[in-house]
Amino acid sequence: MKKLLWATFAFLLLITGQTHALEITSLAPTRGTPGTLVAIGGGPFSSQTQPFLGEQYVAPRITLKNHIEFTVPFLPPGSYALTVQDDTMVAAQAYQFEVMAPTPQITNIDPRILDACLIGSRNRLEVNGRNFLPGASLLINENMVPGEVVSSTLIEAQLPELQQPGGYGISIRNPDGAKSLPHSLWVNSTPEIDSVERGADFVNYYEVIIRGKNFLFNSTLVVKEPEGNAPGQTYKQLSFVPRSSAASHQRLDTVAPQRNRLIYVDCQTLIYHRYPTSFQDKDLRLQIFNPDGRKTNRYDVALP
Repeated sequence: MKKLLWATFAFLLLITGQTHALEITSLAPTRGTPGTLVAIGGGPFSSQTQPFLGEQYVAPRITLKNHIEFTVPFLPPGSYALTVQDDTMVAAQAYQFEVMAPTPQITNIDPRILDACLIGSRNRLEVNGRNFLPGASLLINENMVPGEVVSSTLIEAQLPELQQPGGYGISIRNPDGAKSLPHSLWVNSTPEIDSVERGADFVNYYEVIIRGKNFLFNSTLVVKEPEGNAPGQTYKQLSFVPRSSAASHQRLDTVAPQRNRLIYVDCQTLIYHRYPTSFQDKDLRLQIFNPDGRKTNRYDVALP
């Protein structure tokens, strides 16, 4: 009889010891958004140890004897009991872990730089990142812009007219109010000359077609041409402001004669009507100045 009692007592001690063998002694951090790395201290843990957030099993990334790490899964925001179990044993302690609403993050926008003269109905903005929830809003300088949440990592929107050059802050706000840090979209209004080519020839003048970007209807063309053919000659400077673009569609014989005039076609094209003193090529230096002081680099070309 005594042997049976001692055996029962020893069994109870063994069961009690096993029941309290698995424990949680620390949890860091105690709150985080989905994707947060969490460390559990305690043990002894094994390959059979399973952490749970509420009723949700979370697969551990690292399991050591006294340490487990896991990544917070996508769960609705709220407070969850964190426990661990090993086969049929459950840790006596339970910690509370708060799952926070995910904060949207922007990793890239396309385009990042826009030329002022090309902003129009064809411009689409793509915002790449993470944690974009259904119903998320796209903000440009805190003003909401209609957009489409394609996925949790992509939002597309039609760009509005951005009147002023400079930087604009792009951010994403989820329906719960969580907002990303802003990402910069730059509107560039600096004019650039990409190419200069000779166009149509007429009796006493020819066309110089200037192509580039960010030309304005009141930009100024500055032309410097040598005053002679000798080495080290000086340059004289001529300046022209565009005529109305409608003038390019009028018959020349109905327009009062005007030497060396400039026609604004669009923000990417200017046509310079040049009346040369001779048809021998010269080293011309062209530059475009906008009213706001922005200007192109000098463009050198050999033309009469």
